[in-house]
Amino acid sequence: MRGGRLKNIFISFFCTIAYLAGALFVSTFTGAGLSFAANEESEADDKEYVPSKDVDKPHITIATWYSDYNLTYFKAFLAKAFPNYEIEFEYVDKSNYEPIMDAKLSCGDAPDIIYVDREMATKHAATGYFEDVTDICDGFNNFARNSFMYGNCIYAVPSTGEFECIYYNKKMFEENNVRVPYSFDTYIECCEKLRDKRGVKPLTISLKSPYTLADLVLATVAADYLSTDRGKGFGGRLQYGRTSFLDELEPFLKDFQKLLDHDILTKEMYVVDAMTAIDEFTDSKAAMIIGGPETYNAIISINPSMDIGTMPFFGEEGRAVIGGCDAGFALNKRSQYKDQARGVLKALATLQGQTALWHDRPGSQTYLKNVVFENEKTFDGIEEMISKGQTYTPWMDWGKDLNKAAYYQLGREFQRVLLGRQDIGAALKNVDRKVIEILHTN
Repeated sequence: MRGGRLKNIFISFFCTIAYLAGALFVSTFTGAGLSFAANEESEADDKEYVPSKDVDKPHITIATWYSDYNLTYFKAFLAKAFPNYEIEFEYVDKSNYEPIMDAKLSCGDAPDIIYVDREMATKHAATGYFEDVTDICDGFNNFARNSFMYGNCIYAVPSTGEFECIYYNKKMFEENNVRVPYSFDTYIECCEKLRDKRGVKPLTISLKSPYTLADLVLATVAADYLSTDRGKGFGGRLQYGRTSFLDELEPFLKDFQKLLDHDILTKEMYVVDAMTAIDEFTDSKAAMIIGGPETYNAIISINPSMDIGTMPFFGEEGRAVIGGCDAGFALNKRSQYKDQARGVLKALATLQGQTALWHDRPGSQTYLKNVVFENEKTFDGIEEMISKGQTYTPWMDWGKDLNKAAYYQLGREFQRVLLGRQDIGAALKNVDRKVIEILHTN
């Protein structure tokens, strides 16, 4: 990112008493300009977390794929709650995170607490590397608990929810007299007006990663199909070989083709990296960018005064956002300080802990029972989708054997579509071949 400030590098960050002196914790988090509202009947522990009084100073390591600017409130919370602990964050880029953590767990050299997605939690519940944390998760709703369940036990404490949406530069829209779109057709019109009449790049996004493009494909389909009652059962049918990507998704990918035909999605996006895309947006060289909380944090870290709005993904018939309970915190069964690390996870399961995580993931929500956080006005454009249930969550739920492999294949095949090397039908057929191969192997 600009000036190298946001480069993804391997680095460890220490949360000690000195960090607390940085005043990032700021009382009850009100310094971030955000607020939260919790139902009075909440089953979450809303009492102040009592700092540990352990005589020894345990060294707790936490593995994460989040960069430092995505951990501000999390670190501050831990520094206040555990002043006698030395807490080190081990950062690994998301593209290499899972194989590196797999190797560390295998050789007994893994961090005490490991940030995981659903597949990682399931995999290492099966290998026996993760500790059962069911007792810590009583305050979460069933959706979150089931997300990290293996057998009858839970193997990760849920973080706040993830989502993907379209961010837009309000000032650019106003200066160019462009209305915020409310349908797929008005979205196309908006993009063409910005580009053809105003000379402004309508959208920026890095599609170098197959996973990013797979998310975009699923987001496009979510608005008209995956968020419907029929569409929500797609994953269940797919993992039992009762349907295919071609049969169910092709009719709803006409919108994706239109994005290509109208040059809103371009070949250039295949070679642009994420840092460059964010710079284009913050420099007002592009009016919109697609991403989630990490994208938002990166934008604000570069341009704190930028006036940003949000909008969902548009389909011919509807609108939707994609997201879900995608990540949690697992406890390494071989941890040297397992009891102390378990105490950290208990703290993250409280209302205070979830509030800290929420502030680091702007626009998200907690899965604590009867708790609703009030997000900034920036996210009004997607709040309606959430309140009306127009959220496809989780957006990749095809069974543990298919999730990662089919997800990658979907993105890889659509990169070829983006580059004009094959059409959408051929791409979906190739994904289906991969699905059949996996299902027959297992």
